[in-house]
Amino acid sequence: MRLFVHDKGRLEGLDPSRVHMVGFDGLPWYGSVFISENQLVIQRNEKDSGTVSVPWHVREWGEMLLSTATLMERDKPYFLEVELARGVVHRLRNQLEAWRQLGLVVPPELEQKVLSATRHFSRAASGQQIPATASNEANEAIELAVSAGHDLAGTYASQVLALRTRNGPLTTLLGVDLSGELPPQDLRHSIVDTFNLVSLPMAWRDIEMSEGRREWDATDNELRWAQKHGLKVVGGPLLEFDERRVPDWTYLWEGDYDTLSTFMLEHVRHTVRRYRGKVHLWHVAARMNRPQVLSLGDEDRLQIVASAIHTIRELDPRTPVVASFDQPWAEYMANQPIELAPMHYADALVRADLGLSGLGLELNIGQQPLATAPRTAIAFSQLMDQWSMFELPLFLMLTVDTRVSRNAPATPSETASRAKWVEYYLPPLLAKNSVQVVLWNQLSDRNAEFPGAGLFDESHQPKAVLNALAELRKRYLA
Repeated sequence: MRLFVHDKGRLEGLDPSRVHMVGFDGLPWYGSVFISENQLVIQRNEKDSGTVSVPWHVREWGEMLLSTATLMERDKPYFLEVELARGVVHRLRNQLEAWRQLGLVVPPELEQKVLSATRHFSRAASGQQIPATASNEANEAIELAVSAGHDLAGTYASQVLALRTRNGPLTTLLGVDLSGELPPQDLRHSIVDTFNLVSLPMAWRDIEMSEGRREWDATDNELRWAQKHGLKVVGGPLLEFDERRVPDWTYLWEGDYDTLSTFMLEHVRHTVRRYRGKVHLWHVAARMNRPQVLSLGDEDRLQIVASAIHTIRELDPRTPVVASFDQPWAEYMANQPIELAPMHYADALVRADLGLSGLGLELNIGQQPLATAPRTAIAFSQLMDQWSMFELPLFLMLTVDTRVSRNAPATPSETASRAKWVEYYLPPLLAKNSVQVVLWNQLSDRNAEFPGAGLFDESHQPKAVLNALAELRKRYLA
């Protein structure tokens, strides 16, 4: 698959590993991508038609992953700018009509913006014999369509939330992961004022740093503080399939499923026995779709999580249990020969009828490795609709860090973009009946996986995103 790019500046600094093709099932195909002069070349084993996803800078919104409409293989290269415009405009028009059919009242100015985007795309598609003109028209169509998509999602959110809050605020819980630490005493009031739920990690690595020796003091202190202030508590994730979240000593048994599963389930048993009756939700496992942790295979990880759910149900049958998945769009499948996507794991657990109470989606929005690429507001709305088909409540874990490198200092615009993301993206997600919990996944930037995504910086100063979340709760939530 070859795609011609008129604006060569778009290829400068582009990481080809972030470009991929997606099949009809919504999952990326494993393959390789390289740049040849002014073309993107995609190599894969499949011959089926699919869409091409490419990081694209959009004025006022920064870089986001945009997708073409469905393309079939052919000898002649596609015009990338035109095909991206076709895909963005097509999805915008389809979503507008779908929501209109459900009763959405579309403002005239939004209708006009959609029409303008369509006209620019039409001129681009019909004028490809003049590449410069087609590229300019296509990019204008993309800018207008992305902006209109955000306006459309906002219109949807305002009308749906007006109906859902007519008889009182939403019962959706808004929380923060305490990340194993409490903020300084003089800042704790901001947590209590903004959130009605906290997550206590109870991580295996932190509790059992040495084999057989468990330390509970940090978790006990966080729990007492949360109880004192009337905050609901999520316990977990008890197990996290991430090489940075398992004790170092466990690598002595790397690949030994029987021994590792015994250790993991013992951690679950001790933790649940200690804190049952004190937490409102058990988060049994996170990132179970991450490969190559302790050399455990797909079936191994599934079996361990299934056994952990069963263990919790035996010890604490009344408290709800959720399991969560990282990078739900599965972008990593484009660069690794992996068979199972997040939805496959979820489907297996749901079909096993283990008593799972909900499904968690971890969305660390950014451009760094292991982050979820930024996308349009419509794309996030459609992701919620897709996962809602399991007919279980959704538990969202979010962060936003738009820097290209974790070591790069955040610019003022990047700092503001996190609050902007909350303002534009969260209301359409809260409008979904299936979304029952929204958790900001990182308290501070100190010793953080995504250093720019915390609510507090390394000096414990609050960021604009904290105020944005507080305003959101004030407007919509109990």
